[in-house]
Amino acid sequence: MNEGGVDGHGRVYSCAEEFWDHVQAQRGRQDASDEQQGEWYKAAVQYWDCQAATNNGVLGGFGQVNPSDIMDSRKFLMKGLMPRIQEAKEQGRSLVAADCGAGIGRVTGSLLLHYFDQVDLVEPSGHLLETAKRNLVESKPANIPPTHRAVNFYQTGLEAFQPEQGRYDCLWIQWAIMYLTDEDAVQFFRRCASAMRPQGVIFLKENVCDNGFIVDSDDCSITRSHSYFVELFKKAGVRIAHSALQKNFPKQLFKVRMYALRFD
Repeated sequence: MNEGGVDGHGRVYSCAEEFWDHVQAQRGRQDASDEQQGEWYKAAVQYWDCQAATNNGVLGGFGQVNPSDIMDSRKFLMKGLMPRIQEAKEQGRSLVAADCGAGIGRVTGSLLLHYFDQVDLVEPSGHLLETAKRNLVESKPANIPPTHRAVNFYQTGLEAFQPEQGRYDCLWIQWAIMYLTDEDAVQFFRRCASAMRPQGVIFLKENVCDNGFIVDSDDCSITRSHSYFVELFKKAGVRIAHSALQKNFPKQLFKVRMYALRFD
């Protein structure tokens, strides 16, 4: 990607590659190896292993945004998949989704299980994933159709996740691509192509900045601009079907943009 960025220490980078070169130099390495990026991912998991396994914990101390987040996500999901959901119901066909970066199962329990017969959860933090199992299996959320259930709990990062071919009508990815390098994000989307059923949709919901990228060294995340995402999607071979901004979040937070993505 050609856009520049900045880290939490005010260092300015002309491109993402320059940032990775800096990370490499800090760790005394002479090459931008897979091991170096693996350590970056490990640090992100360690950060989340130390956070409370609650809505407030996974929302960075802003648990009060949960209702607004779920409400706008529901509207966006319905815009992208309502005809497919209605068609499946009429035909008696099961719908399957994956919650990528699932945390404690907040989105699965409050949104996805209301519409999908099966939901797989993908989350690298074992601490959070175990809570998701308790929240979704041992004490099933209220008002969920009795036949709808969380099925698989994969403890892995998206950089390593290998989705099952032809399984999914929907991938819901929220605040998770921000933890991937550009190349790993591109490769993840490309793997998703074979995992989607015909007319399946990828829903991406991420922080966005105004220009380039911003690195948070505390949780090892990278917030990208809308134009940066557009370039990333083009490289990955996905197109934006529609997009919208999240409403009613505190002004001190990053803007959050939702994307409905399809493969050409």
